[in-house]
Amino acid sequence: MILEKAIFIKLKNLKFSDQQLFDAAVSGFNPSRHTCRICGAVGRFSEIHSYQRDMISTNGSVRVDTRLSIRRFQCGSCGHTHALLPDVLIPYGSYSLRFILTVLLCYLKRSSTVTNLCRYWGIAVSTLYDWIHLFIIQYNSWCSVLDRILWVCSSAVSSICDFPAFPSEFLLRFGFSFLRGRSATPSGSIRLPDRRLRPHPT
Repeated sequence: MILEKAIFIKLKNLKFSDQQLFDAAVSGFNPSRHTCRICGAVGRFSEIHSYQRDMISTNGSVRVDTRLSIRRFQCGSCGHTHALLPDVLIPYGSYSLRFILTVLLCYLKRSSTVTNLCRYWGIAVSTLYDWIHLFIIQYNSWCSVLDRILWVCSSAVSSICDFPAFPSEFLLRFGFSFLRGRSATPSGSIRLPDRRLRPHPT
């Protein structure tokens, strides 16, 4: 896959929807600038077709389900095909990163029971706890040892939301998307964060 930088504002800033961020990243994608991770060829991508995929995002406190058209490219050198995914999306999942962080913040407010919270957002209780545990593991990998958390907390989620270009920075450091397990990352993925930025110091 090709992961293109899309989140160019703080995640909690709702001036732009995930749909708008997706559209901006896809329309600005230039295949001649990118390298195939499989064979290393530069500028050899050609668009071959597209497929439909659902994106579950949020507009404030409302869940929004959107049907997206995902463009696929083929490397003219090695023949491998790659999907173009802006980093508002977590690979191989339907939920946007902002949707998951929004749900986690709602969970931390303790304004309703876990069952009611999950019913409102249309997710399973097990999915919520999977996100919580994955957040803890990956947040602790991102932050220094003095900042480690034992359980998800508002300050930790806020620090992620307030870090401009966090998804691309996390991707640059670890080679897989935030809130996606490392074991699910295929060896042939193409990772394209903004390399003008520097990783968070360890």
